Amino acid sequence: MVKKVTENVYLIEHEEAANNVIIIGKKGVVLIDTSLFPEKAKSIAKFVRDFTMKNISLVFNTHYHPDHTLGNVAFDVPILAHELTRKKMEQFDASYFESLGIEYTEPKLPNVLFQDQFEYEDGLKILFIYGPGHTPDSSYVYIPSESVLITGDTVVNDIHPEIVPDSNLNVWLKTLDNMPQAKYVIPGHGDYGSYDSVKKMRDYIDKVRRLINGELNPYELETDPNFVERKHAEMLEWGIKNLTIE
Repeated sequence: MVKKVTENVYLIEHEEAANNVIIIGKKGVVLIDTSLFPEKAKSIAKFVRDFTMKNISLVFNTHYHPDHTLGNVAFDVPILAHELTRKKMEQFDASYFESLGIEYTEPKLPNVLFQDQFEYEDGLKILFIYGPGHTPDSSYVYIPSESVLITGDTVVNDIHPEIVPDSNLNVWLKTLDNMPQAKYVIPGHGDYGSYDSVKKMRDYIDKVRRLINGELNPYELETDPNFVERKHAEMLEWGIKNLTIE
C-alpha cells in the first residue's frame, strides 16, 4: 500500500513486513531499504518510474537485516549505508540464512559508506544519521524541509519490535532521545505517525530494560496499552530471551 506522507515522501507499506520509503528529489528518487525479496525490489523500481517519471538514483540501507537489504541486487545505483552495515553484510553466509529459514542469496553490499552523518542534496537536503541500538549499525534519515524522520527499526509501530542478540537497549534509548522532533515519523514496520511514535518506542524500550534488570513487575505490562495493543506478543518474549540467554 502506497501512502503519501508529504509532497516528496511516500511510504510503501507491506502490512507487517519492512517498509520502503521513496523520497522524490529534483532529478531522481532516493529509496530507503529494499525489502527481503529481489523480485519485490524490482517491482518497487518499476512503480517508482511509473509514478514519478524518475529513476531511483540512490538506495539507503538503514541496517543490515535481510528484510531491509536483500533487494539491493535489483539496483545498479550507489548504495549508501553505515560502514558497520557493510561489515555485517560481509558476514552473511548459508548458515545465517538457514537460521532465518530463508534461501541463501548473495548480497549486494553498500558501496558508499559513512561513519556519523552523510548529507545528500537533490532539490532538498536529506541527512543520513548513525543511530545504533536496535543493531550496532542502525541509522536513520531526516529531511528537515519536510519535517520527516525515517527511522528504520529503531522505531516500530503497531507490532512488537524485533529485539535481537546484538541490540543494546541503553544505546537504543540514547538514539531515540537524539532523534529530531519531526512532524512525521515513518517506522521500519507499521504505519507512519507523529513524533509520538518515538516517545512510545522510548517508553517501550525503557520498560523492557527495567523488566530485564528486575526493576519492573511483568504484570505491569499486561495492562499497558503500549504493549497490549501491539500485534505479535511472542516477539516480546523472544526479544527478552535474546538479551538474557548467557
